[in-house]
Amino acid sequence: MLVTVYITTFNRVNLLKRSLDSVFKQTYKNIEIIIVDDCSTDGTQEFIKEISQQDKRIKFFLKEKNGGACESRNIAIQNARGEYITGLDDDDYFLSNRIENFVNNLSNAKNSMQNS
Repeated sequence: MLVTVYITTFNRVNLLKRSLDSVFKQTYKNIEIIIVDDCSTDGTQEFIKEISQQDKRIKFFLKEKNGGACESRNIAIQNARGEYITGLDDDDYFLSNRIENFVNNLSNAKNSMQNS
């Protein structure tokens, strides 16, 4: 099952690199990555364009006007294709088994509900 991981960012390219690296290191591999940039001016947009050429799982949206994190999250969610969606802020990172645990726990919860 496809899991969408979205990352919102604004003028923190070095933190974005760290958070994105944590997504690349996931033990669960069936993911799409959506990055929404909130009109950065620090090289973030150039980095996003470059990294998306290296990994086809990445989709990105470059906003022309700063609108805040909530607006950016909504853009990501509206464009997500995954059965499940999870978010990551640019200043955070995932442990390597985060998405695998997420999927397993959701699958277990779904099975429990069906058996009730």
